[in-house]
Amino acid sequence: MIEVPEGIGMPGLRGSNLQVPFQNGKRWIKKRYDERIVMLPMWVRGLDPLTGKLPSGKGENEALYDNIDYLSGVFGKRGQYVLKRILPDGTVREAIAEVYRPVSFGKTQAGYAKFAVEFMLSDPFFYASQTALETQIITSTTQEWSHNNTGNAPVTDAIITLTGPMESPKIECLDSDVWLQYQGSIGAGESVVINTGDFKCTKGTTNMLSAIRHGGDAYWHVLEAGYNQLRLTNGVSGGSIKLEYYPAFF
Repeated sequence: MIEVPEGIGMPGLRGSNLQVPFQNGKRWIKKRYDERIVMLPMWVRGLDPLTGKLPSGKGENEALYDNIDYLSGVFGKRGQYVLKRILPDGTVREAIAEVYRPVSFGKTQAGYAKFAVEFMLSDPFFYASQTALETQIITSTTQEWSHNNTGNAPVTDAIITLTGPMESPKIECLDSDVWLQYQGSIGAGESVVINTGDFKCTKGTTNMLSAIRHGGDAYWHVLEAGYNQLRLTNGVSGGSIKLEYYPAFF
């Protein structure tokens, strides 16, 4: 686990506008946030990492190369790391990354070397360590409310739990015109779980993917940063909807 103590900015966008023959300029198309690189500059000394002192019987340079060997083994492992960004108030945000480029150590003076590790974040966001959770009790066939996404990046992987009685409930994000509908009946006490990140829908142990309809975006559901005006329309009055996700941050 690698600690990232400072902010690192925003990822770039992926996608290109469409050139239309005989038209001025280009036609705008919706973009996606692209993967990004996080670079961590560091230095290493020829000291015992636990005591901060020179190991017995070794010189600074010998201890330095021992530490370089150790770090080479750490960063040379294939696979993904958890990067932690720790804010001044102690808030922790986490991302998943892998070492992207070769790591080279440059000796600056006796017992000292500097290096930098570049991590690739395939998912470009950092996430809160605790989930955001909201449950709305449905008291009418059309119900609107404002939901606050406390992150500063969009959420596209919320888990939505619909508990009956419901009849073909439709969830709309009015600010973005993105909508999601479960076509079918949900009995009193029954629940349908929609995983919008993995594009899955289950009712108990039954796969209900064929009952899903959506529009407005390739994503099933999008919560932009800040307040989102949501609307649920339902063939009957009753039941509840629960939203659960990890807030995302740049």
